[in-house]
Amino acid sequence: MTDKEEMARLLNLSLEELDELTLQGIIHEEEGSYPITSNVQAYLNYLKTGTDDKETKENYWTERAKHEKAKRKLSELKLKKLRDRMHDAKDVKRVMTDMLEHYRQRVLEIPKAVAPKIIGIKNPGEVANILDEEIRAVLTELSEYPPKE
Repeated sequence: MTDKEEMARLLNLSLEELDELTLQGIIHEEEGSYPITSNVQAYLNYLKTGTDDKETKENYWTERAKHEKAKRKLSELKLKKLRDRMHDAKDVKRVMTDMLEHYRQRVLEIPKAVAPKIIGIKNPGEVANILDEEIRAVLTELSEYPPKE
């Protein structure tokens, strides 16, 4: 512990500068005396960072909280993206089975749908066009197939 004049001399400050640092809470006074070690450390930290130790710690924790919040938001976005992309294997199997059964049924109906249209047609090109139209209609229907919920 030392008095005000000695503390100002140790820190190479005027008495007014020491008073200002005391008002800012950088230098601490206890009943008219100044603890040497803690005040020298606080003053050196102030010179190094431009802030007192308490403010440095507060800034660190504020920034850390902001960083953690940003990491959490990023994780939540990634999780949402994964949830939107991933499906339960049972659901995929059910939808695919349903779709393939529907497709099989529609392909098997092609001969019934085409037969009346090609009776009496002797031109293979016309028959091919009729078959092509029916097959494309079935494929288009499959591409727009709405899965059952």
